[in-house]
Amino acid sequence: MTGVNALFDEVLEKLKKYGSWVILCHENPDGDTLGCAFALYSFGKREGKRVSIVSKDTLPEVFSFFPFADELLVTKRLAPDEVKEELLISVDISTEKRALANMPELLSACADSVNIDHHGDNTRFAKTNLIVPEASATAEVITALLEAYGKGISEREASALYTALVTDNGNFRYNSTSIESHRCAQILLKSGAKPAEIDDRINENMTDKILRLWGLALSRAELFAGGSCALFWLRGHEIDGADADSSALDGLVNMLMRVKGVKIALFLAEKNGGCKLSVRSRAPYSARELAAVFGGGGHVNAAGAKIPGDLDGTLASVKKEAEKYVAFGNPSAQ
Repeated sequence: MTGVNALFDEVLEKLKKYGSWVILCHENPDGDTLGCAFALYSFGKREGKRVSIVSKDTLPEVFSFFPFADELLVTKRLAPDEVKEELLISVDISTEKRALANMPELLSACADSVNIDHHGDNTRFAKTNLIVPEASATAEVITALLEAYGKGISEREASALYTALVTDNGNFRYNSTSIESHRCAQILLKSGAKPAEIDDRINENMTDKILRLWGLALSRAELFAGGSCALFWLRGHEIDGADADSSALDGLVNMLMRVKGVKIALFLAEKNGGCKLSVRSRAPYSARELAAVFGGGGHVNAAGAKIPGDLDGTLASVKKEAEKYVAFGNPSAQ
């Protein structure tokens, strides 16, 4: 705990020291990375910092209500000269591969760097790495940092951070939810976050096409490994036909966890000549261990991976590894 406190103080000192910040989101940005990044961006502007916010992928429409959403810079890489005087701030990014294409070059060129995250498999790629695996969302860490900074949290920063918090801990339903999760929620509510409005924006906006896409996936649900595992999938042309961006499929895999007896849920989405695997789990199984077999990672109960190859072959491979895991334990050890 002492080590974490020292790192917390070091990150706080760097946030105060540097007048220029470049804030990075991870690929296929979700509510946690975006909410944290936009809250920091808004706070930095209030503090008179020169700030920019960068993502290699576009902003999902569902998060367009974030403060300064139209100021997100979408690019695969930055020129090293653009960061040589900057504090590079990575939020909710477990590995530099999930940030920009030339991250190693940027990390060498920047004035300084911090990595703020809650993934247990974080590779600690920055100069200062504040990693808190017990946090239900990186939003908990950012909330604590802004609280300690001593300049308050504005209403729009609170809204962004509350969105980040609830999208990553399932509205306080997941095992990762803790006393600290609720303490942060209290701070953000006092700062002006409005839960009902936020829920409407992120959950009450499904189109007819997306509804039918979810229904198609659910119609393919298959139970195996004695009912411990559940699997479904979507093909690329089906996703494209529904005009679905990355956020449109958020939460879909969780539907399989509602099936009685299911301990591991698997969802494959065909994309760009490969497949995106989403894994959810309950004890005693680890989603992260299963995703790691395919070069992925994440949290103990929520993880994912990008898998090259055709969907049909990938389906067979994923099912085989899941069956092996249920029967023998950690599949990477087989």
